[in-house]
Amino acid sequence: LFPYTTLFRSYFERMCNNMNPNLRYIGNEANFLKNIGFRIQFFRKKSGLSQEELAEKSGLSYSTISHIESSTPYPMSMVAIYRIANALDVAPYQLLKFD
Repeated sequence: LFPYTTLFRSYFERMCNNMNPNLRYIGNEANFLKNIGFRIQFFRKKSGLSQEELAEKSGLSYSTISHIESSTPYPMSMVAIYRIANALDVAPYQLLKFD
């Protein structure tokens, strides 16, 4: 089973309960979010898209895409992950899978 499943569930449960973007991360949550950003950046570059183009295709702002891909952990919703995955023509799980 995916090693970050518990961490992923914990993070999103806390986000749903608190809805506080300034929450403090527990354990490896910050690294988990950074890894999602790196995966998004990898697939975006592989697709030959700029951050602006990905923002337009996903319906998210350029600022959001830029923050997600930065080295700073950036909380994101499942809807954002789904939109980005669709814009990149990949399955959402591919953005959450770490080898």
